[in-house]
This record gives sequence, C-alpha cells and structure tokens, in this order.
Amino acid sequence: MLRLGVVSSYGADRPEQLDPIQGVLEILDRAAMTGTNKLGLLLTLLDLAPTLDEQSPDLPLDMLAERYLEIHWEHARPYDGVTLRQSSARKMRSDGSIADDTTVMQVIQELRDYLKENTRGDLRDKPLGFVGRKVEETGRYSGWKKELGAALKKVRAALLKNPVRLLQKLPGDPEPFLYDLNADKSSLTLLPGVAHSLTRFGGVLRPLVEFRFAQAVMKINREELQMPFDDLYTHLFGQERIMPPAEMRVRLARIQDRRCIYSGARLLRAGDSLDHVVPWSRARLSQIENFVMTSKSVNSSKSDSLLAPSAMEKWLKHVERRADDLQECAHDHGWMTDLDRVRDVALHIYKAVDNSTAVWSHKDGVVLLGNAGKEKMLNLLGPTEHRETSAEPVSGK
Repeated sequence: MLRLGVVSSYGADRPEQLDPIQGVLEILDRAAMTGTNKLGLLLTLLDLAPTLDEQSPDLPLDMLAERYLEIHWEHARPYDGVTLRQSSARKMRSDGSIADDTTVMQVIQELRDYLKENTRGDLRDKPLGFVGRKVEETGRYSGWKKELGAALKKVRAALLKNPVRLLQKLPGDPEPFLYDLNADKSSLTLLPGVAHSLTRFGGVLRPLVEFRFAQAVMKINREELQMPFDDLYTHLFGQERIMPPAEMRVRLARIQDRRCIYSGARLLRAGDSLDHVVPWSRARLSQIENFVMTSKSVNSSKSDSLLAPSAMEKWLKHVERRADDLQECAHDHGWMTDLDRVRDVALHIYKAVDNSTAVWSHKDGVVLLGNAGKEKMLNLLGPTEHRETSAEPVSGK
C-alpha cells in the first residue's frame, strides 16, 4: 500500500504524516485489533465530521462518548437469541470477575437491564433517542438520566484508555493524522483537512469500516453464530433497524397531503417508500425531518444521490411549512426531531463535495452539481438570514 512520507533523520522515507484517508485505510488494513473499539471510533468520527467546521474542529469527549454509545446501542440487540460480543479479549476486573466484552457493550447491557426492570413495554431494541423520549413519559426519566450519565462516564473513560489513544498507532509509528488529544483530555482537535476529507469521502469509507466491523464480530462470535455474513451485516448496520414504524409512515404521507414532495405525484399507499433526504450512506440521520415519503420508482431513481438545488428547495419548503405537524408527529411517536442538525449536516456535506458530484432531481434525474449548483446549495442551506429559498413562512396546516 502506498504511503505518504517525509524524509527523516534516518535517511529513508518514513511515514510520519499520512493523508487522513490513507490513514483510515492503513487502520483497516494493518492496525492490531482484538475487538471493535477502534472501528467504532472511526464510525463515530465519520458521523460527527459533517457537524464540524474547519475553523472549529474541536470535538468534545462528551459528544464523542454520546455518539459512540448510540452507534453501539443498536448492536446489543440479540440475534436469534445470541448476544453478540465485540471483543475476543477477557480481562480481570478489580473485583476479580472477568470482563469478556468491550466496556461500551457492558454498560449497554446494564442499561438494557434497567429498562427491562423499570419501564412498561420492551424499549431495549429501540433507537436510543426513541428510548429517552419514551422513558420521559413513564415518570422515571430522572432515574434513566442518572443511569445514562453513569454509562457515558464509563464510555468516555474507556475511549480515552483505548481507541482514542491507540487508533493512530500503526507500524512505522506515523505522526497523528486524524486528531490530537487536548492537554486536559476534554476534547479532540481534528487536524487540518480531516473534517473535510471524512465528510467528502464518508460515503465510501463508511461501508469499508462497517464491513471490517462485521467481520470482527463474526470472528469473535463464530462458535455461537449460525448465520450468513450478509445477515450479520444487516443486523448490525442495516437502516431498517431505525426506520419509523408503519403507522408513522402513514402519518408522514398524510402530512405531505399524500403527494411526493419531489414529483408532486399522488402517493398510492401500496407503493409508498420512505426516503432519506440526506442519504443514509452519507450520514446516519434518523430525525423526522430527514424522512419523506415517495413512490418506489422515485426512491429508486434517487437512490443514494444528494439532492439537486431544485429538489432541495422543495424539501425546505415542505419542512418549514409543515414544521408544526412534523413536531407533533415526532412527539406522538416518541421520535427524534432536529431540523437544524439535518440542515447543518447537509450544508457541511455540500461544502466538502467536489463540483463534479452527481446530484438528483425528479425533473432532470442525475446530473453534475457544478459551480452554480454548489453555490446555490450553500445559499439554500446556510444561515437563515442568508438563505435564498422560496419556502413559505412556517405555519400550521
């Protein structure tokens, strides 16, 4: 594998400063691993990179721990009765017991036990954001918040002890190529260009990291598992696991007046299809604002493409005009909602992509973004006072 290096005092090329993308590939290819800690951190960085500005590349450890826990929460769902471990190492605890899994998976099992004992209905296999909203309705939110806070504290300490410290340790001892840990250990500072690179190439890097992750889990659990690799990958990373339930999809279509926001065509219930406005391959956004109902043919045509300016204008008009309805729907179904986050992630993605990136609209199909298209997207998604959109003011129905 080609390495980017500089001439060192040893008189030979030494890989002291890797390009961040090259560095991620080196981690996948050569880093020592007994579990998924490093891969989980890579997925977390890929998720958070689109939320960071190059001018403010600091990533608080508390935010890192929260997203790291959210990613792994989904993996605690048993598969055919088997709880999947994510570490092959067994370590003795201070009390003499043996820990046979990563810290994050251990604390998640503790949180799942808490939910089983203290809530009605089984929330353990729901997305973590959904769980928090539902627990709040039970009157036990203070207890859950305390348990979650203790779990995040353990995850934060484990991140510092293992993947944060070791992720960039590779044969040849290269200089840090993704981040530096601040002196007070409260945050990571992404190195220049890293947030941009991870955002721009996230759609390509993410499936590589997920594939390696699934391979590791398969290997660790090979004695217990009797499942094809594809099934395991889908169990760990398939988007269906955090999709809105059928009744919520019906309501989303009703909020759209049962018309596709992209084409304007009438939606037939048998042919409804849920689309991620910001593609799932680009960012893991499950907020209600990132969902629209389309026909299967429109969704297939769009696939994993980014929206063209004309399609983005239609989405912005929809989410602003129906903001109250979407908020009410999210509340009634205990779902996550955050339009600012969805729009901000989309903005950072469009900032990072090349002008030759393919984008989609119902009218033109897949075309190149182009200079004018990129400028238009940045205007549409930028700060409210600078946006050029024909969206109507927020109102009720």
